[in-house]
Amino acid sequence: MARYSKTLHRIFKRDGILSRHLPHYQPRRAQFDMANTVLDCLLHDTHGLIEAGTGTGKSFGYALPAAWWALKREKRVIISTNTITLQQQLLEKELPMVKKVLATLDRELTDDFRFELAKGRGNYICKRRLQETLQASLSAEMTDGPVLRKLADALPGLTKGDRDDVPFPLPSSLFAVIQGDGEDCMGKNSPFFKECFIQNARKKLQDAQVIVVNHALFFTDLLLRRQGASILPNYDAVIMDEAHRVEDQVTNQFTYHISLEEINQLFYRFLRRRTPWARELDAPELHQQMEALRARIIVRLTEIFAPLARALAERPQNEYLLKRRISDPDELKPLFKEWKHAFIDKRKELELAEGESEAIIGLRRYITQIEQMEQMVWHILANAFPTEWATWVSYEEPKDAPDLLVRDDFAWAVTLHLYSAPIDVSGILRQELFNEKTVIMTSATLTTQGDFSFVANRMGIDDYKSMETPSPFNYEKQAMLLVPENVPAPTDAEFEPFLAAAMKEIVSATRGRTFLLFTSYSQMNRVYEGMKPWLAKYNLTGILHRPELSRDAMLAQFRSGKNHVLFGCESFWEGVDVPGDDLVCVVIAKLPFPVPSDPLTQARTKRLETMNKNSFHEYMLPFSILRLKQGFGRLIRTRRDKGMVIILDTRLLTKPYGARVLDSLPPAKLTRSMDDLHAFFAR
Repeated sequence: MARYSKTLHRIFKRDGILSRHLPHYQPRRAQFDMANTVLDCLLHDTHGLIEAGTGTGKSFGYALPAAWWALKREKRVIISTNTITLQQQLLEKELPMVKKVLATLDRELTDDFRFELAKGRGNYICKRRLQETLQASLSAEMTDGPVLRKLADALPGLTKGDRDDVPFPLPSSLFAVIQGDGEDCMGKNSPFFKECFIQNARKKLQDAQVIVVNHALFFTDLLLRRQGASILPNYDAVIMDEAHRVEDQVTNQFTYHISLEEINQLFYRFLRRRTPWARELDAPELHQQMEALRARIIVRLTEIFAPLARALAERPQNEYLLKRRISDPDELKPLFKEWKHAFIDKRKELELAEGESEAIIGLRRYITQIEQMEQMVWHILANAFPTEWATWVSYEEPKDAPDLLVRDDFAWAVTLHLYSAPIDVSGILRQELFNEKTVIMTSATLTTQGDFSFVANRMGIDDYKSMETPSPFNYEKQAMLLVPENVPAPTDAEFEPFLAAAMKEIVSATRGRTFLLFTSYSQMNRVYEGMKPWLAKYNLTGILHRPELSRDAMLAQFRSGKNHVLFGCESFWEGVDVPGDDLVCVVIAKLPFPVPSDPLTQARTKRLETMNKNSFHEYMLPFSILRLKQGFGRLIRTRRDKGMVIILDTRLLTKPYGARVLDSLPPAKLTRSMDDLHAFFAR
C-alpha cells in the first residue's frame, strides 16, 4: 500500500500532477483520504462505505484510484450511478481528467486505458427495424415519414447510434418502433449484424477497464446472471455512487408484476409475430391453439381481478397490502402447463428437423418467459412467503377507460395490477453481490449521526471499511437553517393553509430563486394552485414539477430568470446542482418519512415489529434523515454559495427525535424566528 500512497500523494499534493492539469488547483485533504481508502479497499478485497460531503470531489476521488488499480492489476471496474447527470460528469469531465493524470504517471500503460458508458439496447437504433419501418412508410402514409428519411440520411454519420447521437429530435412514438428490442433481435441472422450499433457498443465494453452504468442496468444484469445470461462483461469490483438509492433500485428489479396486459403481451409475442422466431414459424394449428388458450386464461383471471378492482375503486387508497391469498393458484396450473408444453413440443420437432437455429434459441427463451410468468402468477395469487415478500394490489385507471357505469368485467379487470417485492433485499445483495465482488458504496448521505449501520444492515454488508469525510464548506457562515416555532403539526387541518402562507412570506423575501420541496404530489399541486394567482400578482413565476416533463428542462427554466420558484417532489430532493445565486433558498414542507400507507413500508415496519424491533427508530427515522440530508444538500454547492434552508415541520423542535435529526444535518446556524428570514435576505 505504501507505494500506491506515494503515487496518490504525487497526484494530489499542492504542486503535484493534478495541479498541472487544473488551473488554480487547491488540494482537498478529504479527497486525498478518500482516494487512499478506495485504493486500499480494492487492493485488499474489502468492501467500503464512504460518506463524502458535498464539495469533497468524490467522483474524482474514486475514479482515479479505480482506474489506476484496474490498469496495474489488469482488472475491470464498474462505476454505477443513479442519475444521468452524474454519468455525464464522469464521462465528460472526471474520466478524461483521470486519463490525463495517469498518462503523466505512465504513458505506455495509459495508452491502453479505455472507459465506456453501458446502456440498455433500448437506447440504440436497430438498423433492421429502421429499414423495415422506412419501407413500410413508402407503401403506407406515415406522419413520421419525413423524419424517418432524414434519419436514414443521417445514419452513416452516427458514431454510437443511440438516441442522443441523433442531431435532431425523434418523436418517442417513432423511436419505440426502431429502437433495439431483445425480443425482436435476429442476432447473427440480421443483415446488419456486422454493423449493428448494439453489437459495436458491446464490443467496446469488452475493451474497457472502467464501465459506467446506471443502477437500474447494473441490477438488471445482476438478475440476469442468476439465469446464466448477462448484459455487462465480467468485472472485478463495483463502485456505487449515489448509493443511498441502491435499496430502491434492487427492490424495483426484483419486484414481480402481473396484469391482464402483461399476460396478453406475452401471448402476442407469438400470436402477432413480434419476434423473428415467431415470424419464421409456420404453425397454424399452434396459432389456433394459443388463441383459444389465451382466451381461457384471460377469462379466468378476469373472474378473479374484476371484483378486486371494483372494491378498490370505492376505497380511499389505490393500493392495499394483501393479508391472505387471492385465490387458489393451482387452478391455473393446467392452463400454463398446456401453454408451456405446446412450445416445448414445437421446439423438439424443430430440433429433430433442423438442429440448432435462431428459431430454436428464441423458442427456448419464450418457454423460459412462460415459466417465469407462471411463477409470478402463482406467487402473487397465493400471497406466497408473506413474512419475506410484500404482495399488494393496485387500482390503476387507464387514460381511455370507459365510464364506471358502463364497464364490463373485462374493463374492470384491466385496471388491476398486482405486485410482489422482497421486504428485505439484504440477503439478495449479500449472496449475489457482496459475497462475489469487492463493492465500494459512496454518497453524500450514508450516515445518521455519523453511524453507517442503518445503510450497512439494509444492504447486507457485514464487513466493511468506513470513512466519513466532512464537506469543505463553511456551513456556519454560508448557510442558515430556519425551523419556525409555534406552527401547526403536519397532521393538523391547519397545516396546509399554514404552508401556503409561510411559502408566500418566504418567497416575498427571496423574490424567487427558491425550491419548495414536498413529500406528496397531491399536496404540492394544491399549494401550487393556491399560490399561482399570488405569484402572478407579484411578478413571480411558479414552475410545477410534472412527472411528464424532464427534470433538466424544468431546471433550465428555473435558471433562466431570478424570479422563478420551483415546486418540486421526489427527484428534486437529490441529484440537482444549481450553484451560485440562481438558488438561494430551499424550503422543505415536512420531514420526508416513508408513506405509512405504502404497502412496502407497511410490510417492512411489520417485519421489524415481529422481530421485536422499533420500526420507527430502526427504519422510518433513519430513512427520513438520509432523505432530509439530500434535500438540504441542494442549497450549498460551492464555497461561494450562500442561502437558507427552511424546514416547516415543528416536530424537529417538539419531538424527542428532533435533536437526532438536527444533529445529522450540516452545521448551519439554527434559528427559530421568521424575523431572521427577512434579515438574511435584506442584506
